[in-house]
Amino acid sequence: MVLPNKKQLVQHLSDKMTNQDIANIYGTSFQKIIQLIKKYQINSNELRKVNNYIVYEHWNKGEVVYVGSGVWYRCRRYTNRRNSEHRRLMQEGKLLYKIVAEFSIEEEARQYEANLIKKYKQIGQAKFNKQTS
Repeated sequence: MVLPNKKQLVQHLSDKMTNQDIANIYGTSFQKIIQLIKKYQINSNELRKVNNYIVYEHWNKGEVVYVGSGVWYRCRRYTNRRNSEHRRLMQEGKLLYKIVAEFSIEEEARQYEANLIKKYKQIGQAKFNKQTS
């Protein structure tokens, strides 16, 4: 089993990956990832910018299927997805996650999200988003 080195771990954390996501890549437990974070003396909260709000996209087969916003781990959480197809694609690891913006103010993130949804809906994408006004 190959574990991430410090540089790889820093990159994964900067990409706002959860400890479980990182563990899945390397075929290990999230507890082992936590041990590595401590061993390398990495501040995961600082790298993940946990106090910021993100706007993110879910991609499948070259198209945006969902635009969302929220706290750093929100883009990878599938347990609260209303759409069963969206949830299934996430569970099966078939979506690409892309963080497109970060904001210190939640309302700014939500406005940016709404504008992106509108843009993608106009070209027939963001099929898992509800229509916005």
